[in-house]
This record gives sequence, C-alpha cells and structure tokens, in this order.
Amino acid sequence: MTPYVRSGTKFFTNVALLRTACAFTPVRKFPLAVVDQEIFEQLLPLAYQWARMQEEFALARGVPLGPRHTADARQAGVEEISRIRVLVVDRIPLPENEELALAARRMGIISEDTRCIGFGYALIIRADAWNDRELILHNLIHIAQCERAGGLEQWVRHYLTDRTHCPNFTIGPLEEEARGLARAICSASAAA
Repeated sequence: MTPYVRSGTKFFTNVALLRTACAFTPVRKFPLAVVDQEIFEQLLPLAYQWARMQEEFALARGVPLGPRHTADARQAGVEEISRIRVLVVDRIPLPENEELALAARRMGIISEDTRCIGFGYALIIRADAWNDRELILHNLIHIAQCERAGGLEQWVRHYLTDRTHCPNFTIGPLEEEARGLARAICSASAAA
C-alpha cells in the first residue's frame, strides 16, 4: 500500500498499527475510544476530504428539502436552508481509506449500521430511515453547527476532537446539542 504523504509527513497506513493505537478502555459500562493524538492528526485531513467528497456528491445529485423538512431545518437553526440537498441511499458509505474506516467504526462515528449523516449542506439518509423525523432533525442540527463553526473543515475538526475524548458516541457537546434539540422539537410537536 502506498503511504499518504502531506508536507513531507508520512500518513499512517498500517492497519495493524492503527488497531494497536486505537484502544477501548471500559469506563462505566461504555467503551472509551482512545486514538493517539499523532494518528488523529494524520487521519483528520483524510476525514475532512471524505466529508467534502460526500457533501459534493450529495449537492450534485441530491434534491432540495421538501416543505416539512424545510420547516424542521428552520427550527434546527439552519440559516441557508435552500443550499441543503438530500440524498437517499441504500447504505451510508464508509470511507474508502482503510485506516479512516477502521477509526470511524472504532469510535462509533460511521459504521454499517449508520442510518443518516448530515454536514456541510448535505443530508445523506438511508431509504429505510426516511420517516424518522428525530433522526433527520438531529442531522439538520449538525448542518446548522457546520454553519456556526464557519464551514465543514472547522466543524469536522471540532466534531472529531469531541469524539476522541468521549466515552461513547452520545456524549460530547455537538452530539448532546443535536440529540437534545431534535428530541425537544419532536416532543413539542407531539404535544401541540
């Protein structure tokens, strides 16, 4: 396998070494995803490139939000709603880079079970999850977070930094905001 090189620095390309560097330590009953900081910094540009490619693909092939999801995007805090494109897929794509895919699975970010992702102005959702309003709201909130962060690259860094320090996928400021606000919006709608 050819190493990835950036500014003269050899990127991590040995999966066995990555498996050693990513360790799970029991904390309460949840695993702690620990990724060596050097490996994290090497994988971060690859994660951003993957996210950017997914966003570009969705923007080119997706469709605008319908009226119901436009209203939800407004409640989620998205400012440029008209830029969002929805792409319905059979499965959420994993990164093609083996090391990045392994780290994403190990940290619980993207796996074969992922039903929806939202970042930049892309909302990519599995067809079997299309009617899950809370899930869609959750990912629209991630899109609003991207806007507030100043763009996709800044959001990816913030989001993944959170993931390297959290004992499980549901913890971290960005995930807590997305889960809490999506649940609150759905609960308020149900009560109305």
